[in-house]
Amino acid sequence: MPENHPKLSILPANSDKSCSDCNDDMKDIQITPPAHLDDEASKLWKSLIPEIRKLGYLKKVDQPELEMYCIYYSMFLQSEKLVADNGMWLEDKYGQLAKRSPGAVQMDSCVKNMKSLGHDLGLTFDSGLRQITVEEPEKPKQDSPLKEVKFGADV
Repeated sequence: MPENHPKLSILPANSDKSCSDCNDDMKDIQITPPAHLDDEASKLWKSLIPEIRKLGYLKKVDQPELEMYCIYYSMFLQSEKLVADNGMWLEDKYGQLAKRSPGAVQMDSCVKNMKSLGHDLGLTFDSGLRQITVEEPEKPKQDSPLKEVKFGADV
């Protein structure tokens, strides 16, 4: 056991010692943004949390993914500013467009990561629709005069 992790302990499989934090992961996700998030990530956190808590489907165990989602959003905004200031493409020594700028590459990466995390967290339109249950409409009963003839088939 590493000495720099004093809170860690190994419990045997048949241990009677109970874990005080076993159900901690199923508590509600925290309302305030984590301290390590920058301003933009914190703003997104504050706007998402009320809706997430209303639905109640994200718990404390989901918090690291939500933090990453907010961080990627902040990085996306920074990349967007880089592209606005420096352009989407880098030029070679002849003035020809050679490759995408680092800001454009970073924007692309952020979008992909946000899309993946958003899907995992249920923050997309599509995943939100999957939570809506639609009942099948009740079939109307048909009283047909042919039923009295008893042809042996449903009419």
